[in-house]
Amino acid sequence: MAKKVSINHKRKQVPEWIFPWRPLGQASFPKVFAILSVGGFFAFFLTSVRIRVAPPSTWAARKASVIQVTDDVEGQALTLRAQEGGPFPSRFEPSGWEGLAALEQTALDAVRGTRPPYVPVLRSLPEEKGIPPVELAAKGEAVLPRRSATVAPGPAPVKLKLSPVLLPLSGIPPAAMPHELPPFEGALDAATSAEPWRFLVRLDSAGHVQDCVSLAGGNEAGPPPLETWLRRVSFQPEPAKPSRWIAVGVGFTNQPADGTDAR
Repeated sequence: MAKKVSINHKRKQVPEWIFPWRPLGQASFPKVFAILSVGGFFAFFLTSVRIRVAPPSTWAARKASVIQVTDDVEGQALTLRAQEGGPFPSRFEPSGWEGLAALEQTALDAVRGTRPPYVPVLRSLPEEKGIPPVELAAKGEAVLPRRSATVAPGPAPVKLKLSPVLLPLSGIPPAAMPHELPPFEGALDAATSAEPWRFLVRLDSAGHVQDCVSLAGGNEAGPPPLETWLRRVSFQPEPAKPSRWIAVGVGFTNQPADGTDAR
């Protein structure tokens, strides 16, 4: 019967080339001491350290003040003072005016006037005349054109002068422009005739000019000769409108000096 060999004896007889998976002879006290030390420090900090979280403080209270202003003299004064003394002073903006849209539409309607359709007038063709026969020249004779002995007199020179004419701009259709204009009394120089004159005219119900303001060139009242001449122009009456404003332009054209035929 073989003798029984203990485990410890087998372990001691293990060759060196076999790796010791479980080292023997190590003390367990260092491991236990490390575990106890770490657990003690953790328990100490857990029971002694207190973290206090405070709510964030507000920078400013959320509140505002409202001043109710009534529509009286004192309220209007306070409103005007607030607008003028604020960081952005108020000013008049033409785009914010309530009557701007109506004024633009009126000007566009006046310019966009429909003209009557063009209807050509038919005329009869002149009677065809036959080609006159060609006269044959005699042999050996030269044919020369006949020279007219009389010379037709040229047209008599017509003396012209510069006269103003009216052009519709706004508030009046072309068909309502006056057909007869009064004669212009005065002289027009080159500087005056070169300016694009525009006038704002106020008419009464009978079509007479009440006020006349120059919109371009000269001073605000306009040159006296043109203004005086424009005040004598008579427009078509409109009894339904006691007062109306129109805008007209004044151009210049050559007219015979011995008559008034301005159109």
